[in-house]
Amino acid sequence: MFEYLKRDAKRCNKWYRDTGFWVVAVYRYGMWASSLPTPFLRVPAWILYRVLHVPYFFLNVDLWAGRRGVRIGAGVRLIHPRNLMIGSAEIGEDCLIFHGVTIGAGNTPGLPKIGNGVDIYSGACVLGGIEIGDGSMVGANCVVTRNVPPNSAVLSTPGRIIPISLSKQDRNWE
Repeated sequence: MFEYLKRDAKRCNKWYRDTGFWVVAVYRYGMWASSLPTPFLRVPAWILYRVLHVPYFFLNVDLWAGRRGVRIGAGVRLIHPRNLMIGSAEIGEDCLIFHGVTIGAGNTPGLPKIGNGVDIYSGACVLGGIEIGDGSMVGANCVVTRNVPPNSAVLSTPGRIIPISLSKQDRNWE
C-alpha cells in the first residue's frame, strides 16, 4: 500500500492539497482493509474505510475498493475528481483520469482493462469488456466500446482511433 502511495504522491505537485490524491489514498486504505486476514481485524478497518469514503459522496465519486471493486495500479492521478463513476475495472500504472469519466459495464461482457500510461479526458466513457492499450489517450466526451491498440488516440465524433504519432496533442500538459 505504501509503495503505491509514494508513487501516487510523486505524480502530484502538492499531494497534501490534492483532492485526487486523497481519493486514491482512501481507496488504497480500503484495499488494504479488505485484505486483512481475519474478520476481527477486517471489520473495524472496513468500517473506518466507509466513514472515510463519505465525503466523496458529495463529490459524486464512485470508486470502491474490495474484492469486487476496482484494481488500480501505482501512480494513478485523478485530476479534478468530480463525477467519477468507476465500477469493476482494471486500471494500469501511471494513468491520468479527468473529471466526468465513467468506466464500467457495457454491452460487451467482461470488465474494462486500461493499460499503463493511459490518459482519459473529461466526459469519456469506457464501457464493457474492452482493453485500452498502453500509452493511449481517450479524448474528451468519447464513448469507447471497442478495443484500442497501444499508443493510439481515440477522438470523439465519430470515435476514430489514430496512432499517437499522428496526433498533435502534447502529452506533457503540465
